[in-house]
Amino acid sequence: MHRLFRLFAIFSTLLLSMCTVYDQSGSIVSLNGLSCQNRTDYGLGGGQQAATCYYKCPDGTIRRPELDEEFTVSSPLYGASKDEVDAQFCQGVSQPTASQPVPTDLATDAPTDLPTEAAVTAAPPTEILSSPTAGIVVQNLPPLLRGDVTMCDVAINLINFRMIEPVPELAETDLEVQIGDQPTTCFVNPTNTSLLSCNIPAGVTFPARVFVSLDGATVNDFIYDGLGCAKIATAFPTTTP
Repeated sequence: MHRLFRLFAIFSTLLLSMCTVYDQSGSIVSLNGLSCQNRTDYGLGGGQQAATCYYKCPDGTIRRPELDEEFTVSSPLYGASKDEVDAQFCQGVSQPTASQPVPTDLATDAPTDLPTEAAVTAAPPTEILSSPTAGIVVQNLPPLLRGDVTMCDVAINLINFRMIEPVPELAETDLEVQIGDQPTTCFVNPTNTSLLSCNIPAGVTFPARVFVSLDGATVNDFIYDGLGCAKIATAFPTTTP
């Protein structure tokens, strides 16, 4: 009985001595993409430093190289280039080239027939519509106005629109502005050149549509709600009791 107990104790000690303990500080990740976690393999001869690593190859496969030494920032693999790591751990993996693109899931259902030259040239030319009632902006030009209003005075029928920056040169440009579907005259504010000052046409009430075109191309078409408009220039008479 005593002999069986000793055999059991020896067998248990042998099992406990053959184990692996991972470093609790976590993985060490290199800039080349190699991620390794150090471990200690315990056997009959004592503990042996090693590391379990993970690396993603160019084709997307994950490799799990095993190192028989501790992985640190001083290790040669830590400072190796990505090409060097690919050459060591991704042997036999096809590398993407210009003549061999990497297939994607999006390309599986894509049509293989390309449009012929006749089909391309047969497309009708795009017509540039300058009418504000058309509601279509065909020419892709940057807007002139940002959409915000810095001043709106219905007493003197004047409104200031903030322009984009840098402010474009308007002297040689055919500028057309409509407020409430009525044409109006506008000018660059001499005091603040980032503002476009426009006359409010008679009879226009807000909300109103603001339409702007440059050389016949629509650059702004939005609705101004009239928030902030007031008769700020009108003096209200006062009476003395």
